[in-house]
Amino acid sequence: MEALDKIILTVHIVFGAISLILFWIPIIVKKGGKTHNRVGIAYVYCMWIVIVTSFLLSIINFLQGYVESAAFLGFLGFLTSIPLWYAINVLKHKKNIPLQTLKIKKTLYQGIFFIGLGLFIWGIYLKLQGMAILMLIFGGIGMSTWKEAFKSVSFYKDAHHWIHDHIQGMITSGIAAYTAFFAFGGGNFLAAYLKGPLMAVPWVQPSIIGTIVIIKMKKKYQLR
Repeated sequence: MEALDKIILTVHIVFGAISLILFWIPIIVKKGGKTHNRVGIAYVYCMWIVIVTSFLLSIINFLQGYVESAAFLGFLGFLTSIPLWYAINVLKHKKNIPLQTLKIKKTLYQGIFFIGLGLFIWGIYLKLQGMAILMLIFGGIGMSTWKEAFKSVSFYKDAHHWIHDHIQGMITSGIAAYTAFFAFGGGNFLAAYLKGPLMAVPWVQPSIIGTIVIIKMKKKYQLR
């Protein structure tokens, strides 16, 4: 089990690092061009490997008795996979998004909301011990999807803007990837400089920066 854990973790870290680098290229280059499309596809494949390995690591952690880590890794994988899935799905259908796809999206976001609520309650129960702060932050992020979770499917249909949905989905997956990096890999390095509640600063930074990028890009493509 230990050897398998190391192999999966290595694959997870390597493809995670590649994803963090590839993420910015489609944002910077000309949209719809060869570089944008090819690098975007490479990013998606790398992210799916990261997501699958995060689920496998979650199972391994659970079997080893690390229940909190297992729950958090599993939620991160789930949180990352849904916007990535939908961002690619809208490219296939563009303006003619199937109603069934919108129903699936709503159901998945309901899952994010309720799991996020569970993590948030769990974080309160832990009284800021162990992974409590991470659970509170990510539980809050999960609950912030309440609009997507409880709006009617007809609202989704009326509000559908495939370019905006693609932008939001792809950047949201990047936010999750960078947040995971700062929470785990980068967290060990930053721990020497940030103490106590300040450790939460790099965990929320990707969400703040990513949200700003989403808003600016949506405005840019509002009239196209």
